[in-house]
Amino acid sequence: MLDRRVVPLVNVKHMSTQKIYLVWLPFSLFFLACEPEKLERGKEMAVEAERHKVKRITEEDMEKQAVAAGDTIVRLVEGAFLQLAESQPKEQALFVSEPDKLPTVSSILQRYNATLTRKTFASEAEAKQYLTQAGLMSEKGATQPKAELQVREAMVQYQRPIEIRRRNCASCDEPSLLDYTSSSLDQLRVFSAQGKPDGVEVGQVRGLWLISFPRQKIIEQITLKTKPSRRGRGGFFGKKPAPTQPEQ
Repeated sequence: MLDRRVVPLVNVKHMSTQKIYLVWLPFSLFFLACEPEKLERGKEMAVEAERHKVKRITEEDMEKQAVAAGDTIVRLVEGAFLQLAESQPKEQALFVSEPDKLPTVSSILQRYNATLTRKTFASEAEAKQYLTQAGLMSEKGATQPKAELQVREAMVQYQRPIEIRRRNCASCDEPSLLDYTSSSLDQLRVFSAQGKPDGVEVGQVRGLWLISFPRQKIIEQITLKTKPSRRGRGGFFGKKPAPTQPEQ
């Protein structure tokens, strides 16, 4: 009798263990399946937190951002002037006197709430003196851009020398050079010193590009970690330029 009673007890204990195992097995698999998702979500949250972390923005950071944005604007303007000088489209002559109206330039200026102007020097001596005092000339004598935080005005002032450039052709007839300080389409092309005794030379500084950036807008762009677009859709003038024929 004793043997018959012991055997069922052992079987019941064994069956209970199996039931517990079977009950916990699905839960274990569920938790294991969720673990990689938790880890991945944790990484995403860490990245998001890092992106939104408040960064201590220094004066150097603001000036560096202003130089990057200013250089982009100047490249867009001078690139547009180069095209205008060759094609001479009368309907787009306004852009020479008001380069801030160029669609691609205007969009960047609006993003920063910035203003674009030009300053013209009366002589080479005046230009050289100004560049030296303003720190717009390197030790090797090459021109360079500069941005400076003006604390009282809460602005970052960008400056870049405007130099005489060569026209976009291998051997252009006179006038063979370009003066980006000109306020009219007809005056963009200028004579070189070889073409006229009172002509100009490539690299000669004629003026300055001046762009005033509000300090707060510069900080916003650094915080958002955005970059000014170099080219808007449709080219410099808001629409795709007509294809040009290659020079013979």
